[in-house]
Amino acid sequence: MVFSSIAFIMYFMPVFFLVYYILPASYKNAWLFLASLGFYYYGVRGNPGYLLLMIMSVVVNFVAGKLIEEQKTKRARKAWLVVGIVYDLGWLILFKYLGFLIENLNALFGAMHVKVQLETWNLILPIGISFYTFQIISYLVDVYRRETKAEKSLISLGTYLCMFPQLIAGPIVNYHLIQEQLHKRKHSMVKVESGLKVFALGLAYKVLLANRVGHLWTEVTAIGYESISTPLAWMSIVAYSLQLYFDFYGYSLMAIGLGRMMGFDFPQNFNNPYMAVSMTDFWRRWHMTLGGWFREYVYIPLGGNRGGFAKTVRNMFVVWLLTGLWHGASWNFVLWGLLLFVLLFVEKAGLGKVLERHKALGHIYMILWIPLSWLVFVITDLSQLGIYLQKLFPFFGSTGTVLFQGDYLKYGKTYGIYLVLGILFATGVQEKLLKKNKNRLWVILLLLALFWASVYCMYLGMDDPFLYFRF
Repeated sequence: MVFSSIAFIMYFMPVFFLVYYILPASYKNAWLFLASLGFYYYGVRGNPGYLLLMIMSVVVNFVAGKLIEEQKTKRARKAWLVVGIVYDLGWLILFKYLGFLIENLNALFGAMHVKVQLETWNLILPIGISFYTFQIISYLVDVYRRETKAEKSLISLGTYLCMFPQLIAGPIVNYHLIQEQLHKRKHSMVKVESGLKVFALGLAYKVLLANRVGHLWTEVTAIGYESISTPLAWMSIVAYSLQLYFDFYGYSLMAIGLGRMMGFDFPQNFNNPYMAVSMTDFWRRWHMTLGGWFREYVYIPLGGNRGGFAKTVRNMFVVWLLTGLWHGASWNFVLWGLLLFVLLFVEKAGLGKVLERHKALGHIYMILWIPLSWLVFVITDLSQLGIYLQKLFPFFGSTGTVLFQGDYLKYGKTYGIYLVLGILFATGVQEKLLKKNKNRLWVILLLLALFWASVYCMYLGMDDPFLYFRF
């Protein structure tokens, strides 16, 4: 069950909120925790053990948090912190990275002519494990740093970790940001109305735009990269860039809207990233909660930029290597993280200041690098990545045979309107207009129309899964 599904909108949401608003404040967390477990179980019903894994995570980290707080010496606190983090990361490594590690060890043994082959693991990745693992680690570290008290209620900690709006694809909400709201939050019709508007906008981004423009990338992938023209190659990677943005941004808006309806204020996750003038600026605007997590719990503990240029570069390298691996256990994600590191290093060395001063140049620079970076992100087969790059830049080598000339005209007729709308909406102009007129009747009617148009499309089967579920 996902937010952009008939089951969620027509059944889960109405029942959940009807009970939620009727219940006294002291029971709301219990209901939210229980409903979130049900929501998660529906998503992993083919692997019910993953629900048990989630419950174990709540219990183990609840105990670990209390043990960390009770220790009187920093060394003892750190010992229990390490135990908790090893437990949390252990499951993530087992499900997400062990197969990748074994595969590469076998390849290495083969290259060295060592007659040893390890048994491969093909485990199904539990939905949302990358997100909820980072969330619970933030809780343990906050308790270790004495920035917050250990949670006294198992239900409240379970509510924080399992809360269905941001359980399976973020935003990553650090514990200290909503600790107070877990125990005392305000509910009002103003928040409900605001939350519904944000949810409707996010749903429209996902269903009416991301799903539609993303089909261009799906069709091109089915054709085969070697059989498309250069113009279609550029159209397709722009389409994927727009799909990824509005898919993930739409989900984040829906999560924020649902949270607001429950009295929570989740942090912003995007700030018009495609309007950035540098890659540094882009990553201040894109998936802001992930960037904030790495900054607060990896980059700064490593020393940040306090140890001189060489150590700063080292810390940047570690962060971006881990960022790449966080997104997936594949060499293209490692390459993607390293590409971002190189771009950010070059900008830090001086290019960034030039781009900030000359914003027109910065936008041109990002028009090139945004789709190219997502190309490395999306194509897992490095040989296919090479073919696609040759299609984008045919003057660097052979481009193969185009299936039919004028293919970009054919697909432009079908997807051109979605590409134009995606590029326009990526500027954020529509949200400025909606915010300025948020209390006008036409805005309410427009959002209602978008909501029901989205529901109709879902009814027709246009409810593609969220891209970030696989991370």
